Amino acid sequence: MFFLGSSRIQRSVNSPLIQDSLTTWQVYNVGLLGNTLAQNLYLAQYIKNLPGNKVVFIELTSYMVNYPETFKTAVEYLELPDFPNSYYKFLEKPIPPTKNYGFLDDFEKAFWITMIQNQNTIKGIVFREDYNGYDEIGFSPTNRNDIVTQESFLSQEDLLAFASCPLDVNIYGKVNQVLKTQKQNELKVVFLLPITCNNKAEFEVKVPVFNKIPKEAKWEYEEQFLRNMTNSKYLENKNHLNSQGAYVYSQSLLKYIKSNEASWQ
Repeated sequence: MFFLGSSRIQRSVNSPLIQDSLTTWQVYNVGLLGNTLAQNLYLAQYIKNLPGNKVVFIELTSYMVNYPETFKTAVEYLELPDFPNSYYKFLEKPIPPTKNYGFLDDFEKAFWITMIQNQNTIKGIVFREDYNGYDEIGFSPTNRNDIVTQESFLSQEDLLAFASCPLDVNIYGKVNQVLKTQKQNELKVVFLLPITCNNKAEFEVKVPVFNKIPKEAKWEYEEQFLRNMTNSKYLENKNHLNSQGAYVYSQSLLKYIKSNEASWQ
């Protein structure tokens, strides 16, 4: 059982908690900082070819071809063959030319890497045990609670308000393509709609696509669940849950899994 997505999946899906309750599955959080739908669909294609029965949960995010550095690191860790050629072949895009860094480019790159490392060191000293960065891959819990708002959370009203927005046929086509690869006892795909955002306008594209996905291929949130999640103490920041939020979210996710896993086996 794999959970693919961005840093929101890293912060939201408590894979050890889910694993403890699922004795017949191996559970993997493959959340990556900055990942978008393009990278997650590529990873799903790779997972499809692994042996055994797989269930792949995919966060429904924007679709950006250019991948973050964390994605490259994860691909190397997973030992995916022929990267990045296989990635661009999957996207049906030409491989972009490799940039040749000059001296100044190298110097600037090294400078900003050092600045980020120093910033993380300072945060670690100031916040001590309350500071938690993101692991390279997988569940990365934090106890921080840096923002007090309820506006970040997806609500039932948002689902209704954004339902009438235009359908992005490109993203829906990509989603539909991976759904067609499903095969009983080999691959099951389930899409997850993010429940936090930096700006509610992010849902203009996601909600119409999510609504078009068949019921059996998505976790549809109950109104009570969305109400339960709307608590500012569950937020690390505007767009991510902290460990308390991840616990509540993952308990509900586990309930959804248990009610459907018989049909996935």
